[in-house]
Amino acid sequence: MNKEEIILLNEILDGKEKRSLIQRELLDKYKKVLISCTLNIPGIYKLNKLYKKAHIIEVVALEKELYNNGIRVIHKRENISKAGYETFFVVDCNLEIAKKITIFIEENNKLGRLFDLDVFDEKQNQLSRSDLGYEKRKCLICNKDAVVCTRNKTHSIEEVLEKINKLIERY
Repeated sequence: MNKEEIILLNEILDGKEKRSLIQRELLDKYKKVLISCTLNIPGIYKLNKLYKKAHIIEVVALEKELYNNGIRVIHKRENISKAGYETFFVVDCNLEIAKKITIFIEENNKLGRLFDLDVFDEKQNQLSRSDLGYEKRKCLICNKDAVVCTRNKTHSIEEVLEKINKLIERY
């Protein structure tokens, strides 16, 4: 890694720390369910026009599903850092219902595999897909367990980014 990449990596880590602080702040203030919207983008470059487009599509899809399910958004907050585009929704609904809605979006939107929709309860506990009996997310390239592919570095970052960029461009 060169000096510029090290600086950028530190800025990403700072951004992720700020994301966590925002999440805690919103949960402490509202004591309701929080949905955190980000993208699954590997590597150190997380801000560009394509990723912004994908994030907007993610946010609009979530807003639509919340509306269709009669769920009231109490607060919405956006943030941009070197860690990527982020939108936070405090919602007035059951934790499991919120997670099922986010899973529906991840599984049914053409860009859903890129979406990272995390759901937290008022005590800052995150509800996972497996907590509700859903399968783990699949790899974008080979359709195997995404966590395993990531951990084993089965695919290069360049290969994954190429797939991501093509998906968004085709949308």
